[in-house]
Amino acid sequence: MSLEKIERVIDRFLESNTPEVLAIKGTWGVGKTFLWKKHLKKAQSLNNIKLKKYSYVSLFGINSLDTFKYSIFEQKIDTTLIGEEPSLKTLSKNTKSLLTSLGQKSLSWIPWSILGMNITPAVESAAFLSLNQTLICIDDFERKGDDLQAKDILGLISILKEQKKCKIVLIFDDSSFCDKAKDDYKLYKEKVIDIELLFEPSSNECAELGLKNDDPSLSKLKEFIVLLKINNIRTIKKIERLALLIRDPLTKYEPEVLTQALRSIVLFTWSYNAQGRAEVPSLDFIKNISKCLYGIGEKKFSGVESTWQTTLIKYDFQTIDDFDVEISKTVERGYIDNEALIKQAEKINRKVIAARSKSSFDEAWVQYYSSLDNDEDEICNELCESFKKNTEFIEFQKLNETIRLFNNLGREERASDLLKHYIKTRTVEKLLSDLDEYDWRIQTDQKIIIETFSKIEEESKEHRTIKQVLEVISGASGWSREDADILATASVKDYYELFKSEKGLHIGKWVNTCLNFGRLAIPSEQDKRIERKATEALKQIAGESKINALRIRPFGIIIDDKKEE
Repeated sequence: MSLEKIERVIDRFLESNTPEVLAIKGTWGVGKTFLWKKHLKKAQSLNNIKLKKYSYVSLFGINSLDTFKYSIFEQKIDTTLIGEEPSLKTLSKNTKSLLTSLGQKSLSWIPWSILGMNITPAVESAAFLSLNQTLICIDDFERKGDDLQAKDILGLISILKEQKKCKIVLIFDDSSFCDKAKDDYKLYKEKVIDIELLFEPSSNECAELGLKNDDPSLSKLKEFIVLLKINNIRTIKKIERLALLIRDPLTKYEPEVLTQALRSIVLFTWSYNAQGRAEVPSLDFIKNISKCLYGIGEKKFSGVESTWQTTLIKYDFQTIDDFDVEISKTVERGYIDNEALIKQAEKINRKVIAARSKSSFDEAWVQYYSSLDNDEDEICNELCESFKKNTEFIEFQKLNETIRLFNNLGREERASDLLKHYIKTRTVEKLLSDLDEYDWRIQTDQKIIIETFSKIEEESKEHRTIKQVLEVISGASGWSREDADILATASVKDYYELFKSEKGLHIGKWVNTCLNFGRLAIPSEQDKRIERKATEALKQIAGESKINALRIRPFGIIIDDKKEE
């Protein structure tokens, strides 16, 4: 039965005062109780509940019929209070009402307080007798205590309907019944149950039912839930809670960042809360998805893993990055590590902007290649505007291509302006990093680019210190020609002052880096100069004190014995 039809049946049930029993059954977690409470609250707000008293009782762990009876009395409230939990105040009101109905003579044989302590079987019976024309919800039938029999529960429900003129809704998962309860229900349901609804909502209906927040930024949640065919309301509510937690820290970034976070939250929450279900990919499998999907390694998929692989491909989750990993930790912890999340979100945001900017500038070039019109001014203006908007993310090859075009069109001044804008927008460190990445002298034939970047490199050499060089190359597998030039041109005094001024275990790494230039298989003259100057500086330091002589000895520096004494 569709969700819409079930909702109509529930609404009609609440609007009538006819004594009857409505059974809502369905598998665990699909939202049976959630659906009931939602429509109950809606009917209350519209004043559409015919009966004036309401009681909700969970049979979870209840082991006796007397306890069950008293629980109905204890949980009774006015329908005007639906949405509020029963309290000592409501219990007190029920108790006073009971005492009034029994009369003053009853006080002598009721050894219990108004708070419900020391309840006798007689009081329990009296409390049950006071239940008339009450709307009663009996939940968790399948989780009753072992000593409470299903046939006794159904018998009591029959009495409530027939003798007490009550309306009862019974909520349960019949697939979880023990054999005895299953047999009892089959035997007595025709006599007791008036309407039986099978609640089998689709993932779309569950998402509609479970997602309350109408924030447009979270609109993707429903789409992702439906893609994975999630029909467990508890899981959906957990997804919504985490999405609301993570939304605020991410709203300052590009929308794609939040979209990725929501996609990951839905997947990881589904996996984490459905552990052991064969159709749901395990967390370990998801975290290794990049290897799994692209066949890295020799592991062969089992049958179930092949199914998981197909599920994740359909969900468009084919790689996992550090941002996704942090989302998975959030799901497992249940709370956000804001610092760690923001750190990873910043990285993703930069990638999103870079990809969008690259796409935008590429689109400007498409206009150049896709027409044979006499539209030089229009094309140049479009390229200039797009270049300036996206400068931070334009790679060296695109820079060279743009400068070449403007020079070929005789617009050298504009080409120069664009190059100046490029250098001004990007930091010197970023420019030098780009130059290290590309063999740029080979990739360009534009004189203005060669001259400009050569000057930047030369100026950077003059300003970089041996400390800055050693910070970069110590522990690295190699170094650039410029690095070696700076170390070779430094003086013995420079090395001496550096080694004396530093504090920390990194000093040993820096010393070894300098000395290793002279220990290469075929050291150049430049390499030998670096080692020689560093060695001389170390000898000077060793000669200053016995303790420094001992400190320098492990580096293989030969110290004059007289100075060491």
